Amino acid sequence: MSRFDDDLRQALRRREPREGFADRVLARVPEVQEPAHKPLYAWRGLAVAAAVLLVTIGLALYSMHLRRIQGERAKQQVLFALRVTGTRLRVVQERVIAVQQRTIELPADRN
Repeated sequence: MSRFDDDLRQALRRREPREGFADRVLARVPEVQEPAHKPLYAWRGLAVAAAVLLVTIGLALYSMHLRRIQGERAKQQVLFALRVTGTRLRVVQERVIAVQQRTIELPADRN
């Protein structure tokens, strides 16, 4: 083996730490506190906000859908009314034309 291998083995061999090592290390480590449950509350709040947003969007879309249905119904009613009116106007127009085409015959003079 080479001298490098010997030096490396010596540097990496197991050694016992000096007395009080564990106490010194633990003194430097800040006290571990219980993890706060704030992230859980944050997720709950986020979930509630998302649910409210989804319900609001759903209601808005449903309202738009109802308005579209009402608009289509009104359109159908207007078209029906125009057809009925057109039919009645045609009947009246035919009567007016018939009256205009009548000739009035006057009785012959009897003198």
